[in-house]
Amino acid sequence: MATILGGISTLHGVLRAAERSWLRHLEAALCARRLTADQWCMLSNLSPELGITMSELAVRAQLPPSSATRHADHLAERGLIFRIAAADDRRRILIGLSRRGAELVEEVRVEEERAEAELRGRLGGDDYLELLRLLERVALEPVADGRVSVPD
Repeated sequence: MATILGGISTLHGVLRAAERSWLRHLEAALCARRLTADQWCMLSNLSPELGITMSELAVRAQLPPSSATRHADHLAERGLIFRIAAADDRRRILIGLSRRGAELVEEVRVEEERAEAELRGRLGGDDYLELLRLLERVALEPVADGRVSVPD
């Protein structure tokens, strides 16, 4: 474990350092496709078959709704997502992956799978699965009032 001077001696520091390290593995794939990590997170939570609301997408991508809306506007301008009115309530807008967006997601997923395989190789299968289990447990840990922690 690093020292306090290294900046990662707390859980927060370790998690942020791990996230940044992980994103460096995807940086080339994202930059080549003019995507930010937040935009990638949004795209990777969408489907070409089913649309979801902006609120649901913001929760899945762990982004504030205003940031998710701003990113969705940019992704729509690039033709990577579609927006349609919900059949049951035309005021509700559903968002999903366009054909072009789905192709882009598949391309980045190849790089993501390669990076995961590399990490699994370095850690070993058992440690890799344990890391996933523990991180999921931390991510889904309820906050003090009993809610699962998600951004506003």
